[in-house]
Amino acid sequence: MTPSLPLSRGPASRLNDLLIAPGATRMESWLSYLTACVGAGVAAIIGAAAGYSVPIVLVLAVLGFDLFGGAVVNATASASRRFHTGTAAARRQVTFVATHVHLLVLALILPAYPWSTAIALYAGTLAAAVVIATASPTLKRPLAFAAATGLLVVAVTVLPAPTALAWLAPVLVLKLLLGHLLPGPSTTRETS
Repeated sequence: MTPSLPLSRGPASRLNDLLIAPGATRMESWLSYLTACVGAGVAAIIGAAAGYSVPIVLVLAVLGFDLFGGAVVNATASASRRFHTGTAAARRQVTFVATHVHLLVLALILPAYPWSTAIALYAGTLAAAVVIATASPTLKRPLAFAAATGLLVVAVTVLPAPTALAWLAPVLVLKLLLGHLLPGPSTTRETS
């Protein structure tokens, strides 16, 4: 069970607890939101430059916000406290990865993104998550890096994807396998 933290007082604090993690430091929050906003902007610029419609560019901006920001959030000590403590930690970790259907949704709304790529990356990431989450603590890190390396090589060399969307798979793999599934550097709270 996740250690109980004091309840946040206002709506902004509750939103921060949801998007970052309960007890996130100011620096964790600032860095996460900054990276998320940069990711949204980069994704929107790439999508617009590729000639995608405004609704698709908006979807890409949301994906950029979530994936770039989430890669940083998942590497924080506060997110580690949320997902790497308690007896149900492995189940929570795999469930979190399973809910990331981003590429499947993209294939659904954008015919240029191949279903084969979306399914292969989703299945590969989910299978890797199960192995990593259930591995012994000493094997989690090497397994995560092995899986990430394999998925990234396949994503950029074997699986077809439009050039403008080539960033999606690498950032998603970094967010989920190296950020989310690996415990952070510390589960103690810092003051900053």
